[in-house]
Amino acid sequence: MQKYTHTFENEMNEPCFPKKHVGANRSENVRKALRSWYLQHARPLPWRKEPSTYGTWLSEIMLQQTRVDTGIPKWHAFRDTFPTVRDLAMATEDEVLKAWEGLGYYRRAKLLHRASQTIHASGRYPRSHKEWLEIPGVGPYTAAAISSIALGEAVAAVDGNVQRVVARWDAIDLAVDSKDGAKAIQSAADSWLDHDHPGDHNQAVMELGALICTPKKPQCRHCPISNTCASADNDDLHQSLPVKKPKKKAEAWALTMHVVVHGDKVAVVQRPETGIWASLWALPETPPPSSFSRLGTLGHPVTHLLTHKRIEATFEGWQAASPEDLRNFAQHIGGEVLDWDAFAGLARPRLLTKAWEDLLRVLQQDQM
Repeated sequence: MQKYTHTFENEMNEPCFPKKHVGANRSENVRKALRSWYLQHARPLPWRKEPSTYGTWLSEIMLQQTRVDTGIPKWHAFRDTFPTVRDLAMATEDEVLKAWEGLGYYRRAKLLHRASQTIHASGRYPRSHKEWLEIPGVGPYTAAAISSIALGEAVAAVDGNVQRVVARWDAIDLAVDSKDGAKAIQSAADSWLDHDHPGDHNQAVMELGALICTPKKPQCRHCPISNTCASADNDDLHQSLPVKKPKKKAEAWALTMHVVVHGDKVAVVQRPETGIWASLWALPETPPPSSFSRLGTLGHPVTHLLTHKRIEATFEGWQAASPEDLRNFAQHIGGEVLDWDAFAGLARPRLLTKAWEDLLRVLQQDQM
């Protein structure tokens, strides 16, 4: 399998680019063209090079809301930390969240951990699409992807890339995130499905969306199915498809975290099990008593984007008069007192990771 390079020579003469053809054999031509293109141009991703149920499952969970180039090193690191599903099941939640750090959407990690415990307790991996749907954190797309790739089950997997490819190919102008639109997309994807090679087929459609049929400026002249695509070389349709419901405007959140210290110790708090940054360790939003010495604003404000929130975070520094005062404050907010190295070893929101070095530098200067 050759590495995809964005360089195509004499490509339109390859057998995966048949002459313009529509009608009864339209879906059959798509199946053949996609498989031929995929076998030649698919990226050699690590979970493809040495396929396994565990590696495929992990990649599908990890790449939700995560770019492939970000996911690859994290996939390797996660597998080094938890080589088997048993290792993952036996780990603590804090260990799993720490290994997940930097990927965001930590609910995925918590569900992955629960799923590993379910699978380990059963003594085997799920053996069908239906069984995968019963696993925590596994929805219709993920179950279809795993069961087709790892088990060879003939079920069409529909993710964002597939929605875009199919909507453009069949000029589906229904919102893909609506009930009717999702049904239309799934119906078209089902009609394409290569029942002899469902895993390769699903990956081919996803790969086409990632590399060729991109959100902006799709490369129709390099597309193996452009000869049957309703949107080929049509900029208006490229811009309008797929249709999605209007997004909610991100809510502004002016967040203040309090860096309450004494020497090399800091008060920290574990966030609730539900909500933003669930179960992660962070700095408190509650200020200490006025008897604490205020150090002022530390570093620069940090902007951080979540799905529906735009956070502008500032960090206020405070000095406790004694270790006992710091412990009493931490106890009052339901937190703990840790040294900075111990805090660094816990799973923290990405927002804190972005501000970490600046906070340490300012605090060290203040204590000099």
